[in-house]
Amino acid sequence: MMGSGGGMVRPVDRSTTTVADRRADDGRAVVDGLRVVRPRGSSQAAVMLQLFVVAAFVFPSDTVVRIIGAQGYLASLIALVLFLAWAVTALLGLHDPIHTRYPIRGALGLLWICTLLSYAAMPLFSPDATQRLSADRWILLLLGMSGVILVAAEHLRDPTDLLRVIRTLVWGAAFSGVVAVFQFWFLWDLKPLLRLALPGFEVNSSYGSFQGRDALVRVTGTSIHPIELGVTAGMLLPLAIWLGINDTGRSPTRRWLPVGLIGMCIPMSVSRSAILAVGVAVVVFAVCLPARQRVWLFAFAPVAVAGVFATTPGYLRTILNSFTAGTEDASITNRLDNYPRVVALVREAPWLGRGGGTFLPADATRILDNQYFKTAIEMGIVGLVALVLYFLIPAVAVLQVRARAKEPELRSLCAALAGACLAAALGAYTFDGFSFAQFASVHAVVVGLCATCWLAVRRWPAEVGIRQAMMTPTTQRRTATPLPPREMSS
Repeated sequence: MMGSGGGMVRPVDRSTTTVADRRADDGRAVVDGLRVVRPRGSSQAAVMLQLFVVAAFVFPSDTVVRIIGAQGYLASLIALVLFLAWAVTALLGLHDPIHTRYPIRGALGLLWICTLLSYAAMPLFSPDATQRLSADRWILLLLGMSGVILVAAEHLRDPTDLLRVIRTLVWGAAFSGVVAVFQFWFLWDLKPLLRLALPGFEVNSSYGSFQGRDALVRVTGTSIHPIELGVTAGMLLPLAIWLGINDTGRSPTRRWLPVGLIGMCIPMSVSRSAILAVGVAVVVFAVCLPARQRVWLFAFAPVAVAGVFATTPGYLRTILNSFTAGTEDASITNRLDNYPRVVALVREAPWLGRGGGTFLPADATRILDNQYFKTAIEMGIVGLVALVLYFLIPAVAVLQVRARAKEPELRSLCAALAGACLAAALGAYTFDGFSFAQFASVHAVVVGLCATCWLAVRRWPAEVGIRQAMMTPTTQRRTATPLPPREMSS
């Protein structure tokens, strides 16, 4: 028989086992006297996604295989393997992608269509060899992002595996926070040591780990740029808080330490984009929380902000100056000067653009620092619309899931993911996010988790949810009671 969660259902003898014994058996649960076995492939998908997340956060994203170029980053290579695995399992009939439908895949498909159309139109503008290679790298990036999203959506079919990926994502960001702490407080960079674990890889970035802003040092963690560090941390902070609140099967230290480390990345990046991203993500998350949790979160927020200002002398003045400098700030001036240049370039190829990835400014002053502008030039107005939908549809979809879900933990998880998606959408306006491997990797995982939640409300039985997945065997034994004997028919 098939269970409503997509896994095999087998009869169980309830006379000799307890709920704890059955649920603790690595992803199995009992629903109305039937044992629901973890769906085939879900555990393997979780392991592959965990490897991807670890590679994205532990190994510096500017360390690549030289012959491949920017997409030779270890996490990108794993993402390509994920896409290949998804394609092979679909071709072999191990899962049914045709009848597994969700709106996020539609947004991804639209982005692919626009990418291929712009790629086909690229020869009309006589690209040079460097631009053609960059266009190929964009295709590879999109393949990798697609692999992560599709595997997360269509193969993570058990709440235990979903939780494993989220925990790895949060702890990966916390590790980057540890590297950032050493950089910010001790001016010691761990990234050269981390690169030693990747023989055959080379540094492919001109950015350093330390940058100055007024009297403060901006750091990067394991990312390439302080903005990337700050925006990524802002996206993931609500997920870390969600684990801190709900993952009660773990000790308070294991639950809340990642929150502190990820939260510290925001001030250590000394980035306006990071503040905007975390503001959007946390507000969306908090508004959707139950009233009691919302009150605690808003009560603690001023304490956290005061702690940042108290431990980082000059931070408040630096941030206020960066927001109020206006045209005296060279960064703001350059962004304002970009508008007429972008309009002129878009007019030359208004609909399909010049080809994804082909906008390569001659010098740093021409960098757009805006993913929407970059996409408008490369893929035209049609591609820009596709990009906006790619950013927004996951947030809308996961908020719809929240409205339908009954489990409080799943509802608040959807709120955290929606906040992360909207923070990424805002961050893409303040820097060219897809030019930075760690941001692109994390965003792909978040979008994939949104799709997992969309399908979860249809796949999982009510008794097999996030709350049960968070219960450790110890907790279960403490709350379990033997069930009376009952005859079962197969």
